[in-house]
Amino acid sequence: MTKPSAVAAVIVAGGRGERMGAAAKDVPKPMLPFNGKPLLEHLLVWLKKSGFSEVHLCLGHKAETVVSYFADGKDFGLGLRYHLEKEPRGTAGGVKDAAAEISGDGDLLVVYGDLFVDMDCARFLDFHKTRKAAATLAVIPTDHPYDSDLVKIEGERVAGFYRAKPGEPCENWAAGALWIVRRGLLDLVPESGLCDFGKNVFPAALARGDALAAYKTAETLADLGTPERWEKFTAARGGAGAKTT
Repeated sequence: MTKPSAVAAVIVAGGRGERMGAAAKDVPKPMLPFNGKPLLEHLLVWLKKSGFSEVHLCLGHKAETVVSYFADGKDFGLGLRYHLEKEPRGTAGGVKDAAAEISGDGDLLVVYGDLFVDMDCARFLDFHKTRKAAATLAVIPTDHPYDSDLVKIEGERVAGFYRAKPGEPCENWAAGALWIVRRGLLDLVPESGLCDFGKNVFPAALARGDALAAYKTAETLADLGTPERWEKFTAARGGAGAKTT
């Protein structure tokens, strides 16, 4: 079994949460409450349960809210390291900047802060370790293909990315915003400006001939980045979530 100590855990939580509208006006989206705890806390609990002892957080919008709540992480049984962006950098830009401050040359487990995750991380890590890929992407079946980043898959290989158009056929696999990347992939990220994994880095990696592995899972990997998804998920879970109207 791959030990989490060989991989650094990085949470991307620097966005402005514009898709959530009024619900994220006063707090960062990952700090919205679900079942009495911020969504981000649920994510940290999952990482701790998965064996991680240290987590790096890429923060931007209202970073002080996150830092004030979690502090050094000791109350949550973790060591937390904060990486504050000086300018908006996007998902990949924030990870590249953080990676420069993370010692060693091990791979990076990257997860977005607006996810609720309940999946076997050890199995995901082991899958990645046995594939010679620049990155391994968790891909999930989606019930909202027309507002998701869809993935073309050939066997265990990611062959491309696209957005579905109403009335046209599409595959049912979506990028789950959880991936393991080898540091060499970050060479595709510029030193400044916005850069995202899904929009920029992964397509560029395929274009230069890098292999991207697809880890198919039907485990819980819920994107709660919109009011509709949030309300549907919290209703299904019977939990109390943030008011989104």
